Amino acid sequence: MIGPGGLYAVHALSARRQRVRIADPLVALGRREPLPLLRRVRADADRASYALTAEVRPVLVGAAHVVVAGPPRSVRVLTGEELPGLARPGGVLKPVDVEALHAMARDRTTWTRV
Repeated sequence: MIGPGGLYAVHALSARRQRVRIADPLVALGRREPLPLLRRVRADADRASYALTAEVRPVLVGAAHVVVAGPPRSVRVLTGEELPGLARPGGVLKPVDVEALHAMARDRTTWTRV
């Protein structure tokens, strides 16, 4: 996600009516086995940051019921209702920078180099 608030690598969990339990680096949906999903979210953000040569922040969006056991390192955890709040912090990027990053992100050759 690219905007005036910065760049975000958003990973959405489809967890309708399920509790999401987060214990860094593991994420469990409902009663399923926990998976090291936070590592993937961080790796995706690092890859995008390398390709776009700009800071990309990792974000995990879960269901309405998110239980966090200790704050995850460098990953912002949001519920679906909190997602529009990412657009609020403005002034991080200028409109010209947003356009340039958007053009770079849309270029397929940017992602083949990574």
